[in-house]
Amino acid sequence: MDFSQETGAARYGLEHEGGVRHRRFRSPALLALLVPLASLAQTPAPAARPSGTTPQPTGTVSQPTGTVSTTADGGVAGSTRILRLDEAVQTALQQQPLLLEAKSNAQAAEGRVLQARSPLFPQLQGIASFNRAHNAARIITGTGANLVCVSTTCNTWDFGVNGNWLLWDFLTTWNSFKASEELARSLGATSTATLLQVILNARTFYFQARATRDLVRVAKETLDNQITHQQQVEGFVKVGTRPEIDLATARLNVANARVQLIQAQNNDSIAKAQLNQAMGVPGGGTDYEVADDELPPVDVETQPLLKLFDIAESTRPEVFASEYNKQAQERLLSSAHGQWWPTLSASGGFAWQGQKIDSLYNTWNIGLTLTWNFFQGGLTYGRVKEAEANVQSATAAVSVERLQVRFDVEQAEATLVGNKESVVASGDAVFNAKEQLRLAEGRYKEGIGTIIELSDAQVSLTQASAQLVQAQYNLATARAKLLAALGRQE
Repeated sequence: MDFSQETGAARYGLEHEGGVRHRRFRSPALLALLVPLASLAQTPAPAARPSGTTPQPTGTVSQPTGTVSTTADGGVAGSTRILRLDEAVQTALQQQPLLLEAKSNAQAAEGRVLQARSPLFPQLQGIASFNRAHNAARIITGTGANLVCVSTTCNTWDFGVNGNWLLWDFLTTWNSFKASEELARSLGATSTATLLQVILNARTFYFQARATRDLVRVAKETLDNQITHQQQVEGFVKVGTRPEIDLATARLNVANARVQLIQAQNNDSIAKAQLNQAMGVPGGGTDYEVADDELPPVDVETQPLLKLFDIAESTRPEVFASEYNKQAQERLLSSAHGQWWPTLSASGGFAWQGQKIDSLYNTWNIGLTLTWNFFQGGLTYGRVKEAEANVQSATAAVSVERLQVRFDVEQAEATLVGNKESVVASGDAVFNAKEQLRLAEGRYKEGIGTIIELSDAQVSLTQASAQLVQAQYNLATARAKLLAALGRQE
């Protein structure tokens, strides 16, 4: 049973009907990188910038637009492959082993449907046998008891067909068969949920790799500024306009900035490795750069929450999976009730038998059998109680899934709305931080500012830039999660 065909959902490069449960996403690498970047606040150093330049506000961090790669120090090296968002998703759909696992589960479920249906049809069995027997007889003759061994050896040939057919069992077998169909549909819906999760994971880790790339750029720009500051401070110290402690501070800041850049590059490599895993290509190498691809705004992201809830509940495959499972458990309960009553079956056979294969005779038989298990030590009662509890559990699971769907939608929508504003605010913060650094550099150059003032300004810019990267990442993943929450594959 093809869930996507039944619901009219668009298929995204996969035809399967098995699945696994939903997996939640975590992004430790991005958080691990933001923390050390923020720690630059402890020891930043001055930076020289033309005093007549004024930075412009922006809502994005500069990102590579062509085919580029990064050197060991964070700079741009020769050309390398650019991985696009659609390419990452398509690769995941083709190579992610979770989807193969889901397809196998679906195929197994279809096999169980055929097994459950088979008792509804006549069961035929062909027989062909040959038997050679030897008998010894004891014969008493004369006045004494004499043992006479008489050897009798004979062959027996038997060819035939036997059959039986379950005529009526109060729908016990029929309900078991229908339950297996519902369970197969449930796995088909779970398969679609797996597909949606694979797409979400690929997008999420793609955006994480893009964010760690941008954080490498932030760390590289910080290091470049610190090196420039150190060179300027060295000149000031040589002419005696600044104390040597300023130079020591500048050198310390350069060393710390190098450490932060190394950590940023390491986290970037880890993020790409996680992206490879999400695409199903572990060990595929990290000699590529992700592009600046974004998901377009979701056409319904401005709709009221109640409408989004209705959309999600009518399209989310997890809801369908739990509903199908509930219907299957109800069928199994009906099947268990049917075991209280008798079953009626027909049987028959036809055979050719004889001692010589060229002179066989035929036999046949037909009959009806009524079987009623009056007492089995509480077996049927126990099965009914189990089935009743399973129905209650499945009913509760439907409610749990609907609550989860509503939460997913509400969380994604709230995150989306909040991060739209965060991107704008973070862009303003970057603009103001650049302006603050420009002024601080001018004051330090004129001799009226301190190394602490300049250091604070550099740290503010570093933190604001990292904050903007985080806001962009959150916005991108919020759109991806909203699409998944609505059960949409585009």
